[in-house]
Amino acid sequence: MKAQSTNNDIYVKDEAEIQRLEHTLNESQSDEPGSAWSFRRVLASPVSQGLLLFLVLNAALLFCQPFARVNARALPAVHTWTWWAAQEYFGYKPPPQVVLLGSSLFMHSVSRQDANFLGKDLDYVRHHRSNYLEHLLQTRFGSNKPIVCFNFSMPGDLVSDDYMIMRALLQDPNCPQYVVIGLSIRDFIDNAVNCPGTTPPFRYLKRFDDIDDLVDLAYPKIWQRCDYQFGKICYLWQKKLDLQVILDEQTKQIVRPLILPLSASSQLNNLDYRHHVPNNLHSEVEEGMAIVKPNIPNSFDPNYADYRRRCGKPNLPMFQIQSTFLDKLLTLADGRKIKPILLNMPLTPENLALMPPGSYERYLDCLRTMAKTHNVPLVDLNGDSRFVHSDFYDTAHMNATGGRKLLDAIARLDYIQL
Repeated sequence: MKAQSTNNDIYVKDEAEIQRLEHTLNESQSDEPGSAWSFRRVLASPVSQGLLLFLVLNAALLFCQPFARVNARALPAVHTWTWWAAQEYFGYKPPPQVVLLGSSLFMHSVSRQDANFLGKDLDYVRHHRSNYLEHLLQTRFGSNKPIVCFNFSMPGDLVSDDYMIMRALLQDPNCPQYVVIGLSIRDFIDNAVNCPGTTPPFRYLKRFDDIDDLVDLAYPKIWQRCDYQFGKICYLWQKKLDLQVILDEQTKQIVRPLILPLSASSQLNNLDYRHHVPNNLHSEVEEGMAIVKPNIPNSFDPNYADYRRRCGKPNLPMFQIQSTFLDKLLTLADGRKIKPILLNMPLTPENLALMPPGSYERYLDCLRTMAKTHNVPLVDLNGDSRFVHSDFYDTAHMNATGGRKLLDAIARLDYIQL
């Protein structure tokens, strides 16, 4: 009896084991890819439902293009130098007769001279005129109508940024008669710039126009182009900067009433923001942060380290890209009946000594070739005896006296006829 009981127990256990194996096998077969049960289980998962919802939303956004329905000027944007200048430029009806394009070499010299000429403090983000140049041209031509000279130059500007200003903003009905393009070798080979498409002016101005034709120039690396192309199929990724600004503005509106009574006035009003704000935020500026005062005492800052970092290497790939942008800029100006003038900006011998051998000669050859190809004037002020060392406050930027000489030279150009 005992043995029979044991055999029965073994039989029962074996039968249970067989049933368990059959159940496991059935489950395994049910989990095979493509089975209805597996598909339903995947589809019912929160991750799948979230992904499906995102795909539907993305498809709807790509179809509707909500940002395209809003005037690009009206969209919220980070308050960069470009944003401030663009807001002011669109306020001129008719448009200014003369526009100055260039980097801080142009920007600071013109504004410092204007502060002296007007005898008052000027806020960079609110002052984009060249009142002194306007005075010179008004005197020269004796015109009864006002002459407006708009200073669109800004810190860190590259030739590609000049092109984007021309492409996005200087178009009918906002075309000037003349564009004076102040250039230096730094505008072609700045080693501090990752690629043209990442500069603050480029990022802001690309909202005004489709830039598919510029992708290879603006994003030369393959991963940069992949990022751009991914934005073409993922709308939220494409508009991430705009969405970030919108959320930032909404947060400020909610938080500001709570924080304002507890906060003190900004100390940046009395400090040089460039020394107290991180480098990656220098492009963001508000009223009162950058004031130019009249009659600033002469001084000289030997900014060798900065220019070695930015121009100490020839950066031939960037040079070729920026040369192409200059060619496109001049072609675009011709198509819009805008008369460009290329202006090679003065530099100190110390600055030229920091350049890689042969790079400045290559830059000058490029300017001469472009001027000849497009039949536009090239005015070379570097090495001009009128500009002396005391006209500079560092190795590249001119002070008010240098700015006065610069604008005097522009006002006397026979190419300008107003």
